[in-house]
Parts: sequence; structure tokens; C-alpha cells
Amino acid sequence: MTYRDIDWNTVWKDLYEKNAECRGSGECASIWESREKALDFLNQSRENPERIQHIIDGLPIRVESAVLDIGAGPGTLAVPLAGRVARVTAVEPAAGMVEVMEEYAAEEGVSNLSIVRKRWEDVDPAADLNGPYDIVMASYSLGMPDIRTAIEKMCKASSGRVYLFWFAGTTTWEQGMLDLWPGLHGKEYQRGPKVDVLWNVLYAMGICPNVETVRMEHTRRFPDIDAAVAEYGKQYRVRTPAQERMLRDYLAGMLSENGDDLVLSGMTTRVKIWWEVDGCR
Repeated sequence: MTYRDIDWNTVWKDLYEKNAECRGSGECASIWESREKALDFLNQSRENPERIQHIIDGLPIRVESAVLDIGAGPGTLAVPLAGRVARVTAVEPAAGMVEVMEEYAAEEGVSNLSIVRKRWEDVDPAADLNGPYDIVMASYSLGMPDIRTAIEKMCKASSGRVYLFWFAGTTTWEQGMLDLWPGLHGKEYQRGPKVDVLWNVLYAMGICPNVETVRMEHTRRFPDIDAAVAEYGKQYRVRTPAQERMLRDYLAGMLSENGDDLVLSGMTTRVKIWWEVDGCR
């Protein structure tokens, strides 16, 4: 087999499925069903406002723009964007995320945001969307096993550009899993697909996108180590006292004091990929 023979969509799917099996959390949207979890995600985003501002500042939005935000979460981008453009459609399947997004939009006085409560894979553009959109975007929400089909649908929904945001290399939160998974579960942690595979999927589709890479700090704050253990214990599938001790010892060595809080921070490489839809039709 040569490089040209590789089916990069299959590579993406294989890495996606191995990561999902390792985490034991099923589909990505399933972990955000609770309002509590969704609200915590929104609060985390507010702790790292530079990511949101960086994305919005890099979009060619105008007051008359129509924007489609796929995997919108609690509205971290959809709500502030709605305050600057004509209309925004947010696609978000998780009930908790939708509830928090609606509350966030109400707080900000946003009335031009519509929400489609479906997975992107299940969206029928003709029936569910009010397109086409000047900008179609998926911000760190590419937890889709068939990424090629998902991208093809994005292209069809856009009359201007498609923007994808994803990760390169090992993320801050993955590093802890890589460090602890063998001791916790007796096997190596399987990382999900990154931007290298995504690029090759796009190239195989005849799309040569623009790429922008930035290093950003990701910070989590906790009132005490017990709160950190409780949070990461869920992510790391901690079930036994021995596993909890291992996690606690690890976090004790990683957390640093910052005022009254304990902080865990690190640098993660984030990548913006975008193209004109004329290049994928």
C-alpha cells in the first residue's frame, strides 16, 4: 500500500472508535446530557476567554451574516456571535447543553438564535436548516466517526466558507490520561484522531484548506484537591480506592496554588482550518 492508497476517513473512524472504547463514554454528545455538566463547561470557557475571542475575531462576520455553529455546546460561540450577525443556527444534540444555551441566550437578550436539537449526522439540511449560511463552523466538535460525510454536508450548507477547529499533538487533558491510564486500567490510553488525519481527509476530497496554528494555555481551577479528584475521577473512569489514591497522588504533584484556588494548566496546540466552499463542489 502506498500513501495514496490510504483511506484517511477510515483512519479517522478507527482512531475515533478506539478512543471512545477506551474512555467508555459512547458518543461524544452523551457526556453532556446533564445541565450541571453543561453549565460547568460554560464556566470553564469563561475561565479561558481568549479561546472564544480568538475564534470570533478570526471570522469574517458582518451584520448581515448568517452563521451555522455545529456542535454549539452551551452557546459559547453561538450566543456572542448572535449579537453581531443577522442570525445564527446552532446544532446541538445534548439536552443539558441546549438548556444552558437557551438560558445564556436569554441572559444576553439574544433573539436571533435558533437551535436544532440533533446530531449533525442526523440533520437534514433541507428540513432542519435555514440555509445557506455565509459561515459554517465546527469548533472543537468533530466527534463524528464518518468525518468525510460530515464535511460534505457542511459544504452543502455553506454559501461562503467552512471553518473547522481541532487539535494537533497531545492536549493538556490527554497528557494526564496517557500518564495514568496504564496504572489505572492496565493498558495504554488511545488518543482520538488529530488534525493530521483531518488534513488528509480534506486533501483526499480535493480541498486544500488554509491552516492557522496557535498555542494556547488551558487552565482548570478547583477550590481544593477533593474537587479535582471528583472531576477527573469521572473522566479517568476511577472506580476503586486504589485508583483514587493513584489519581490523588498524581494531581497533588501537578496542581499549583493560585490565591485560594488550585490550578492545573498547560499549553495545547489548536488549529483553525478553513476554505471557500467553491473548492469542494
